[in-house]
Amino acid sequence: MALLFCLVLLVACVPGDSNVEQLAPGVVYHKIHLLEGPWWIHVIEVDLPEAWAAGVRLRTAMGHSERGGVQKTSSLAAGALAGINGDYLYTSKTSHTAGLQIHAGRLIRTPQRQSAFAISDAGEPLIAVYQMELGVLTAAGDDLRAHGFNREPGSEELVVYNHYAQAWHDSVRAARGFLLQGLYGESTINDTVITRVQQVRRRAWPLFLEPDQWLLATGAEYDASSSIAPGDTVRLYCRLPPAHDKLVEAVGGGPRILRDGAISIEVEKERLSRAFADERHPRTAIGYSQNGQVLFLIAVDGRQPGHSVGMSLQELAEFMRMRLADFSFAKENAYQGLNLDGGGSTTMVVGDQVVNSPSDPTGERPVANALLVVAPEGGEDKP
Repeated sequence: MALLFCLVLLVACVPGDSNVEQLAPGVVYHKIHLLEGPWWIHVIEVDLPEAWAAGVRLRTAMGHSERGGVQKTSSLAAGALAGINGDYLYTSKTSHTAGLQIHAGRLIRTPQRQSAFAISDAGEPLIAVYQMELGVLTAAGDDLRAHGFNREPGSEELVVYNHYAQAWHDSVRAARGFLLQGLYGESTINDTVITRVQQVRRRAWPLFLEPDQWLLATGAEYDASSSIAPGDTVRLYCRLPPAHDKLVEAVGGGPRILRDGAISIEVEKERLSRAFADERHPRTAIGYSQNGQVLFLIAVDGRQPGHSVGMSLQELAEFMRMRLADFSFAKENAYQGLNLDGGGSTTMVVGDQVVNSPSDPTGERPVANALLVVAPEGGEDKP
């Protein structure tokens, strides 16, 4: 996709209009007005090969950094080229995301039984319901499969904690804890980190871990002492099938709405309500083309009669599958698509400005995480 312009262009479209702004090599913002809704639709189009070659990257951000919490998308996206809100909250009374999140190759939240979007270090996107295989290969060659991540261990369980555990707990009570110090490697996602067992302790353990530290905690009926001892070199791994590549960023959502070029509103499979799908609401979504080279970040305004009425998931999927190519510089529609948190959370930020019209009377709603498009400098390492 050749992007040879730097100014905002006005492109006439039928039956609506689109304002187009180039943000960086391979990154374009479209503001689309469709009269039949009426709908105001905001799209960030990313030509992944061109953007990746220029150093542009996707990054997730979580509210209030390592400690968790909620923040406005505009705050999370400060310094980024653009951003959209991400996943749902686990419950309305918590500040944690409901589904998978990966940041800079580190797992923050485990996958659930809903779809998530991830991108590899090579810039290849994938929407899937991910599984998790987490564990430790000991010096003796034993494979100790973990039962959980960043939560209290049951009596017969082995649980792994990382730097982001402090967003959930200040400490953990365990029959035995093994502190691992990283020696080589940073990402455990479809990869392995080589660590050394630095310390073994019983009972309570503080969870203020450094980014290159992990804690293995066991319940009273799980004995790992015969397999792991202080000074041992062990390998920590985390596999997320169906992905095979190293995943660097991921954000949860649901349900999937496009599968292999066909509309597939998978609400029952992902345990969401049919009313949630059928009613018109503000929507946030992500999708990519059949060749995996063009990515679309989408926000649809809603709950504002006369301005934009919002979309059902069917309408959103139809737009992504059949109408995006009318506006896309790559002339591509979405082939795979995922709905993200919507309603009052739907927010798109471009250049530190909220460009859509959030539906809450109080304005932009704080969220647990966001998905950002970042330039080579200014926001690439936002936690």
